[in-house]
Amino acid sequence: MHQEPSVHYILTFPALVVLVFATSFAEATEIFPTEAQTKVLRGVASQQNGIRYVQGSKGNDPDDKHGPMTYYSVPFRGGTFSLAWKVDTEQTVVLVFDSKTNGKATHALKVFVNGAPGKIDRSDSLTLITYDDSTTQKKKAKITRHKYHVDAGQWHTASVTFSGNNATVTIDEKTFNTTSERLRDPIEKCGVMHQVGTLQTKNIKITQ
Repeated sequence: MHQEPSVHYILTFPALVVLVFATSFAEATEIFPTEAQTKVLRGVASQQNGIRYVQGSKGNDPDDKHGPMTYYSVPFRGGTFSLAWKVDTEQTVVLVFDSKTNGKATHALKVFVNGAPGKIDRSDSLTLITYDDSTTQKKKAKITRHKYHVDAGQWHTASVTFSGNNATVTIDEKTFNTTSERLRDPIEKCGVMHQVGTLQTKNIKITQ
């Protein structure tokens, strides 16, 4: 039976697209940081039932203006860092991403949830900070703020996806974007910082 070439193309092209996408998803790799790749600064940590608890070494009083920080040293280029978190009191939670442009790890991106650096109350904001042309001796930052707030006492999800010079930040399915040439560099380590009380985290992973 004669079959038109155009009809054959229409029937097979969608199948080819599905195959390509299926192959792409199958190749995604999930990396879960080990204890050896995890370091707590200015705090103490414990884990139970898959939930990590981080508290300042002085309890509910912040050790300094930065608060407890957990770093995950899992280098990657192009991919997504994601986690779920919960705090017991209203405060700022910060996601920190460091690159190693000049041989020393420096900040490439900071995501402030419910806040911003400085003394002005920005608890109704999500603040993105990038660091083009910033050095250890000279800080140079681009600050972008969005009106946004998350509540304490509830679990929230966050992911940050790096692609080229773009970072896509998703908090509870709400998406924000920022750009910087520094984001093209491999990420050396990712950090999560809070101010007071206990920070609970789970499902921490890097997907490439």
